[in-house]
Amino acid sequence: MSWSTEPVTTSSSEKTGGGLTNVNSTNRWVVIFIGPPLLLFLAIVAVPTVMALRLSFTDAHLLSDSSNWVGLENFRDALGNEHVRKSIRITLVWTVFGAIVPPVVGLGIATTLQNTSRFATFMKSALFVPIALSLVVVGQVWIWIYQPGDGLLNEVLGVVGLETLERAWLADRSTALWAVFIAWAWQQTVLAMILFLAGLTTVPDELVEAARVDGATRFQVFARVVVPLLRPVTTVVLSLIAINSLRNFDLVFAMTSGGPVRETETVPLLVHRVLFRELEQGRASAISMILFAMTLVVVGGLTWWGRRGSYVND
Repeated sequence: MSWSTEPVTTSSSEKTGGGLTNVNSTNRWVVIFIGPPLLLFLAIVAVPTVMALRLSFTDAHLLSDSSNWVGLENFRDALGNEHVRKSIRITLVWTVFGAIVPPVVGLGIATTLQNTSRFATFMKSALFVPIALSLVVVGQVWIWIYQPGDGLLNEVLGVVGLETLERAWLADRSTALWAVFIAWAWQQTVLAMILFLAGLTTVPDELVEAARVDGATRFQVFARVVVPLLRPVTTVVLSLIAINSLRNFDLVFAMTSGGPVRETETVPLLVHRVLFRELEQGRASAISMILFAMTLVVVGGLTWWGRRGSYVND
């Protein structure tokens, strides 16, 4: 018996058929897993954004079916309006301080509680509570704290002999914005803490020990080793907090509704006022587009900053 030494080959039709089958199967799974989220994104984000952009160039009224094209008039009116400029300033100030206070305090708490002691475990569980509450509930809690008569803050000031500092914190134009900001930062600090706690687990112990062996102090280890390695997590924290700052509506609406005298009226709250009180749909859409542009600039800048300092090669 003789054995053939010719190589066994597969016909081109078999190769093509098998390849097409694999490609079709892959495409089918791509459609199954990517299709629904993509459709949801289009329905909830893309289409409403395009509709708002179109309305921003018209004089659409909420109770009218007709609208006229006005071009950039809504944007010129919005940027020339003192109330709009004031809301933009309030939102930007809120965003700047939001990018400083919650991340710094959250990182400090996370660094303190990264050990596995019973006290640290208990505090981690206790500090998770604020992030589990809705912003409306958070607002109601802090309204009770800021009550001008028997509120917790004024009661504490009275007990320690600082009665002269007691005031109606949410009704005073000089303190209302910062009072609401503190309530918001209380919850956002917990968000930062949770993310930093996760990030600290990825810091290699070998690098920390090597720095200590070389004579680095605890602060130097933290500043020169831990903080640079936390840069990706820091970018995520700053981006999330910036987005929450720019779109902040629930808490301010629940606590002050933009008052007193519009001292706490952020841009989202202004859009709500223009749309549902003044019924000017076109102008409200223009202000929304300004807020959208602000969000793109802030988040895009933070993303660029995070990638610029990344140690991962593209």
